[in-house]
Amino acid sequence: MKRLTAVLAALLLCACPACTVPEGAGTAGYTLPVDFSPGMPPDPANYVSETVYEDPTIRVEITPDNDNGRLFWIADIEIADASQLRTAAANGFDRRGTEFGHVLARRMNAVVAVDGDYYCYTSDTPLIIRQGVVYRNKLTKKPGQDVLLIDEDGDFHGIEDAKAGDVGETVDGKKIINAFHFGPLLVNHGQIRTGKINRHMKPEQRSQRVAIAQTGHLKYRIIVTGPNERGSRALNFEEWRQFVASMPDIEVAYNLDGGDSAVLVFRNQKVNDPDNENERPLADIIYFASALPQP
Repeated sequence: MKRLTAVLAALLLCACPACTVPEGAGTAGYTLPVDFSPGMPPDPANYVSETVYEDPTIRVEITPDNDNGRLFWIADIEIADASQLRTAAANGFDRRGTEFGHVLARRMNAVVAVDGDYYCYTSDTPLIIRQGVVYRNKLTKKPGQDVLLIDEDGDFHGIEDAKAGDVGETVDGKKIINAFHFGPLLVNHGQIRTGKINRHMKPEQRSQRVAIAQTGHLKYRIIVTGPNERGSRALNFEEWRQFVASMPDIEVAYNLDGGDSAVLVFRNQKVNDPDNENERPLADIIYFASALPQP
């Protein structure tokens, strides 16, 4: 009966003239299990344009832009419930494996997806928490890389120079659902992060770069820059950090894997730099899914 009620409510909301994410929808049955199952399939009728998807549980808008020769793509996302922010691996987070981002996104019914932190890039990645499962928490006593934690309410927490004891099962009293060990943080507590830059970021190189940010409660932004070719002037890391920090409303922003791993997927297609023939298969993605039950 509860599921039938949720379905009927969803159908009534879809019939409304302005189909936007309703206030408090996450408490009205629009939730997904916190596991590795896919989200609800996006309804093709809810692609209101080539760059916008909207149903009562999620709204995604893709904005490509070219600012003084810097080509970039922005995805602004609003969801009804924190469970709609999800992660998935090509072959499970306890083993290695890769898959093209658009293929993995399609398998998970993603409305929009972005590459993750390539958790299996090295076998000694010290922190892997995904969908509430702790696969590894072996941070050392020596301060290391910045860490991003996402709690059960979908809120971001940046841990600078994370070390042993900094990450437990909870953060601010809320269960940690996903944790990422790549970084660094670009913005933390609304302020630009001016700490060290990891060597694997190739800070002086002009390259494709990726970030995920929280802009409000259950509101997020994905930013992807173009390559230093095909008519685009790519950014070195300091330019990238300043560029992300200059955007409005960003509370926490975290750097993800870039280069040929930079993938933004919408409508099951890679929308950033589509002419790149060197797309790299991914170990994992971060994605946002609809929670609207299909009638």
